[in-house]
Amino acid sequence: MSEHLVAVAETTKLARLLGVTDPTELDFLVDLPPAAIREYRERVTDRLFDRDTKRLRAIATASKIVPVAISAKIAERAFGPILCAAVASAVEPSRAVDIAKSLSGPFLAECATGLDPRRTAAIIAAVPPRMITDVARELLSRGDHITMGRFVHVVPEPALRAAAPVMSDTDLLRIAFLLEDKSAIDKVLHIVADRVPGVIRAAAEQHMWAEGIDLLDSIAPHNRAWIGDTAAGLGGDVLDTLITAVAELDAWTTLLPITSAMSHHSLRLFAERPPVHDETVLAAIMDSALDGGQWTNLLPLAAHLPAAQLTFIATRLGDQDDAHLEDLIRDAHLSGLWEAMIPVALALTADNRRRMAALPVMNEPDVLRAVITATADHDLWAQALPLVDALPDTAKPTLADCVGDLTREQLLAAVLAASRSDNIHTLVDIALTQEHSGRARVLALIDGMDDREEFLAALTTDTPDTVWQALIQVRTEIPDGLLTLLTDRARQLGRDHDASQLQPVGAAAE
Repeated sequence: MSEHLVAVAETTKLARLLGVTDPTELDFLVDLPPAAIREYRERVTDRLFDRDTKRLRAIATASKIVPVAISAKIAERAFGPILCAAVASAVEPSRAVDIAKSLSGPFLAECATGLDPRRTAAIIAAVPPRMITDVARELLSRGDHITMGRFVHVVPEPALRAAAPVMSDTDLLRIAFLLEDKSAIDKVLHIVADRVPGVIRAAAEQHMWAEGIDLLDSIAPHNRAWIGDTAAGLGGDVLDTLITAVAELDAWTTLLPITSAMSHHSLRLFAERPPVHDETVLAAIMDSALDGGQWTNLLPLAAHLPAAQLTFIATRLGDQDDAHLEDLIRDAHLSGLWEAMIPVALALTADNRRRMAALPVMNEPDVLRAVITATADHDLWAQALPLVDALPDTAKPTLADCVGDLTREQLLAAVLAASRSDNIHTLVDIALTQEHSGRARVLALIDGMDDREEFLAALTTDTPDTVWQALIQVRTEIPDGLLTLLTDRARQLGRDHDASQLQPVGAAAE
């Protein structure tokens, strides 16, 4: 995607150099690597400038002995803009600027179209901001965004700030697309930060998302968050046109790094847009994620998708073989994205969740700790417990240690979430695997819960025998009040044998 747009920009600039009035006549070149087109353009430029080097130097030398005012008149009336542009690189920068000050704006604009920024950067850098503004105004009046884009990277910031007001939002977008040096885009964004909403709106309203997407592809990582949040803040219509354009251009490798940097609020707004929910769009997004290296950029978005779309993502994930699935899990882990990965894992089928839990990566202590930490920090117990339940017994000691590290509030949240789900047995089993002090802490917390009845109600006829056996094994550690309630609950469920083993010492048997 990005390569194609860069190639289009390069053929546009090449058409100007070759005098081709319709750049689409060079569309047969856009499938070539952009670097190759650029190299060809630079070689052509060098050929044009170097063929008369001696004569140009002689003219430049002669200009030194003529007063500036006369040199300016000769330049404008005798040489013309093309020859002046060719001679410029051979003239001392300060002298060239002095001559330029005596030239008219339209003539300077004509000269600018023929300048080579590689050869005249020192001259451009010395031109006063007022002159830069006058030339920019003249170029824009002619719709010449190519020349503007070729010189941005060599124009000093004060001059760019002075010229920015004469450029419309659409002009800024077109100039950014045609920049000679794309690394200059961040300097431009810094200067016109207040104009970014208008530029994004122009991309949507003028059907210029190809140029806008190229801009997104060029910005530095530290600018992605505020650009993405700005786009999200412009409303659903703007987001819809962006998503549609990205889908048409297959530019998800450009957009996903932007969405992954968005704030939670902006990402939620993005994930709610109907175009994202289309299965064709989701399939393209997953192709980019699974085969285009964008998995970790997709995950933050996936976590905000509605249930049906999240299931679609999880289904594609579950279709991966064990080796690829393990690589994706490790990428999520190394990127600290368990907060987003856990909801995706929950959306897997039970079989695929068990397959995921059985992978070697899921038994690594640092991975297990990261899962529990993310679960506790973001209160994801309801989503994480089914995944934890699928883990092999070998993971229990590490999980028990992690549970022991939880704060009282986090542990209470875990117990409550477990009580309200079908996974109470998972948490009880792990909690009671702890050392004595850890078990005592958990049991005391349950005994003191305001929602203790909710915990007891979670023990049902479907609760595995292993939970009751674990409770019986630690019965002497269970506070008397809680032990009595557990005994009563066992009897209510028809587990009289378990009740007799749990019954507090000295209590009368029924």
